Amino acid sequence: MLDTALNSLFTLVIVAAALAACANFWQWFYAGPTGQDETVFFRTVDGWRLAVHHYRPAGEIRGLPVILCHGLSANRYVFDLPDASSLARFLRGRGRDVWVVELRGSGMSDCPALRASDVPYSWGFEDHLRRDVPAAIRCVLERTGADAAHWVGHSMGGMLILAHLASSPDSPIASAVAVGSPINFSQVGSPLVVGLLKIKKVLEFLTIFPVPFLGKTVAPLAYHLPGVLLGLFYQPNLQPAVARRILAVISQIVSPSSLWLEFGRFLEDGQFGPSRDRSYLDGLEASAVPILVAAGSKDLVAPPAAVVPSDDFTENGQRRAFVTFGKAFGCREDYGHVDLLLGARVEAEVYPRILAWIDEHEPAAS
Repeated sequence: MLDTALNSLFTLVIVAAALAACANFWQWFYAGPTGQDETVFFRTVDGWRLAVHHYRPAGEIRGLPVILCHGLSANRYVFDLPDASSLARFLRGRGRDVWVVELRGSGMSDCPALRASDVPYSWGFEDHLRRDVPAAIRCVLERTGADAAHWVGHSMGGMLILAHLASSPDSPIASAVAVGSPINFSQVGSPLVVGLLKIKKVLEFLTIFPVPFLGKTVAPLAYHLPGVLLGLFYQPNLQPAVARRILAVISQIVSPSSLWLEFGRFLEDGQFGPSRDRSYLDGLEASAVPILVAAGSKDLVAPPAAVVPSDDFTENGQRRAFVTFGKAFGCREDYGHVDLLLGARVEAEVYPRILAWIDEHEPAAS
């Protein structure tokens, strides 16, 4: 009996080590340098060291700085993937001073390691919202001397700015863009996301959420896996090499189960909030910040019905807009979740719409 248990344990350790080696190899193989001019580090109030990557325009700076923020278990590569379209480089090329923030646990910010770690393995949405977001805004404003900034968030990065504006309506944000950011979780149907509920009991005993880690091990097969299984992108809108690189480098190897369990609770409650009877968006109507909400027609993680905060969002007399990118809405491509930023025609269809929103809501005095 003891021999059987030891053999099983040894096999498990060998398999885990092999998967870790595979994930690390594909991350190394597909990674490449991003195009920032400098990386600045700053501290949150609870001591985490975070990174923000600065993209300076070649000529004169136009308007206020633009902060770009990634989503759940992602990093800076979603805005500047090597050998792919880049929102950071696109905005820089049009005179914008761009700052790509990496939240705790992501990219070059403080991250836990697979074996030993100097930082906790556990953090949640509230840590990003109450600590990371204000610290990032403060850092950019201090570095630039600006009195406000624009914010573009993908997925959770958009959820964070909406929640931040709801709790801090006077925050120094000139405009906000939420790209593929689910708000109404009763409308989320991605098998990957809904699967959280099926493995909830398992995750409660795990420190690290295994899906992003395991996704890296199959990166070379990314383009050939069923799109409905991944739910992260719409394959017809991506080059195979880009799809492989997305799985290999955009997701983090170590991703905390605690944060993913929070998203599981959002699904269970059908409510984007700290509890069943409270929403993170309570108070958003008090903010006068112009908000553009963007969805992809084929996005399974954040379908169009899931990204609009309320039925009267675009009819409440404030500067709010909702746009869906897809063939039925005048685009030449349909869009999934990550390909809203990295799809084949984003530089012609998506990026200009984001830039136009920023330009339209640039304060006259800036």
